Amino acid sequence: MSLKQESTDLIKFVKHPVCVISASGLIEFINPPFITLLGFSEEKLVGQHVRILFNNEIPKNLKTKILSKTEDNKSWCGDVLINNENGELLRLQLNIVPQQSQSKEKRYICTLEKNTPTNELHEKINELKVIFRSLFQKTSDILLLFYYDQNGLPKPFMDINNITCNLLGYARKDLLEFSLLDIVDNTSRNDVLGLQEILNTKAVNYMTLDLQKKNGGTVNIEVEAQYVNYEGRQAVLMIGKNISEQKELENKLSQIEKLEAVGQLAGGIAHDFNNVLAGISGLSELALRKLASDHKAASFIKTIHQKANNTANMVRQLVAFSRKQKLSTRTTDLNKIVKNNYKLLERYLGEDVSFITDLQPSLSMISADQASLDQIITNLCINARDAMPDGGELIITTRNKNFSQEKITTTGIIPPGKYILFSVKDTGLGMPAETIKHIFEPFFTTKDIGYGTGLGLSIVYGLIKQHNGFIECSSSIGEGTTFDMYFPWHSEKKSNKVAKAEKKNLSGKETILVAEDEADLILYLKESLEYYGYKVLIAHNGVKALELFEDNIEQIDMIISDVVMPEMGGVELKLVTQNIKKDIKFLLISAYTNRIEPGIAFLPKPFQMEELAMMVRSILDNTFIYE
Repeated sequence: MSLKQESTDLIKFVKHPVCVISASGLIEFINPPFITLLGFSEEKLVGQHVRILFNNEIPKNLKTKILSKTEDNKSWCGDVLINNENGELLRLQLNIVPQQSQSKEKRYICTLEKNTPTNELHEKINELKVIFRSLFQKTSDILLLFYYDQNGLPKPFMDINNITCNLLGYARKDLLEFSLLDIVDNTSRNDVLGLQEILNTKAVNYMTLDLQKKNGGTVNIEVEAQYVNYEGRQAVLMIGKNISEQKELENKLSQIEKLEAVGQLAGGIAHDFNNVLAGISGLSELALRKLASDHKAASFIKTIHQKANNTANMVRQLVAFSRKQKLSTRTTDLNKIVKNNYKLLERYLGEDVSFITDLQPSLSMISADQASLDQIITNLCINARDAMPDGGELIITTRNKNFSQEKITTTGIIPPGKYILFSVKDTGLGMPAETIKHIFEPFFTTKDIGYGTGLGLSIVYGLIKQHNGFIECSSSIGEGTTFDMYFPWHSEKKSNKVAKAEKKNLSGKETILVAEDEADLILYLKESLEYYGYKVLIAHNGVKALELFEDNIEQIDMIISDVVMPEMGGVELKLVTQNIKKDIKFLLISAYTNRIEPGIAFLPKPFQMEELAMMVRSILDNTFIYE
């Protein structure tokens, strides 16, 4: 029920004549005593202009009060002459009380009274107070009424409604002992102090405030603050609504936008990084194959090769948190992943941390990228170690879970179904609620400058999401932290990946056309393929590759092409050449990992010689299984 309807229902039962007038002067409602006093029927008055009561000539003092465009919110009382139904003039006392809702709709509640003894007048005033007190308490808006002292500081509340008390978690008698400054967040103090100005200007002020709840939580409210005359004194009435859920949604949207922004940045630099790394990794691998194992330079080149591969993994992990990295998924046993990482994690954690595993036997499988799982476990365990400077326990738990209905987490809603719970719990320092809100944001860190990038948990978050999983964090100061991750259950079935060829079958004598615009990668591809016995033709862009293909259409068995090249890219080259020769084999390679549609043979840069040879051989032998 609206506040307007509530007030109308209450006025019906008032013993004294009452009418409600709109801001434009139209009569909206009259009660039975009003009809009895003047003799007009409800049908004749409601909807008419108030001038009908004054023989169509409104007194000047009423024009100023009711029909002016000023922001006057004061009550008014005075004697007036009013016509009854018979045309007789009655001298009556008129009381006008303005009302203004949060939607800025102004109305006037008017009462008519004959000259009465003082005690009866007090009785009527008290009756009106009861009415307005009931309206004050029944509204669904937040209501706060208070004065300012001579120093410009808000005094303890004169009145508050039940909605406000329930929202903040206080008993009414306790909350009346506080001033607005006692319950607002520090960020809102200046706004509160500046409100005193409306006592002079009478202007309505709109703002948002953060109020502190009794339990330490925060409520975001949007308020309209206005001047009122309360018991003969200047006061401020705040009418507000709770916008906490709206703010929470805005914060989630902001987090998503941050993740997307960094994802775009990472995707943009990944191509250039991976092209450079592909050349370093590939050429160093070629050098190692051509050098004797005891050559003086072999150990140095091996180190270069390893560092290039490590850096390539870092680039993949950075891109992964934006959910744009192409993962190599397979049916995976999480228990096995934990066991395989156990010794390494023990070394990371150190002697002061007890490493405990609680792994469910016969755990169901998941479909996952094993390198990504290693990264998730390592990041979470390192974070746990840093949260336990004086030692403690780290517990990894796995469980089969079956949700019959939706489960709401802090990062999403888990649909009903079968899942594998993977939990990492520490007994460390814990985190406050405000920190938990931001832990998955990129570059957010609680560590000192130089000791953390703020990307670790962002990467974990992105990898979990990319696996169609969910992650939530629970923590409190001094109680440790738990990360619960839910991966969709995956039935064991044949992998849809490349059928790996035996090493003895990697060589071939077919002719392969290579289209690549990076000089060092052309060298790497040519040397690698020739190493395995293939004949190689080279083109530095798609247009040259098409010309070579048309000139050697019968000899060329397969094309390997970069996706992004000047003049003509790999995807277009594939369409054109397969239109000419339908059975031509094709492999796309690229440092971008999110541009290839399913059903196309694709190898992300950087890659090892053996990976390339296995892919080429499987495509030529028709054993490649397209995703």
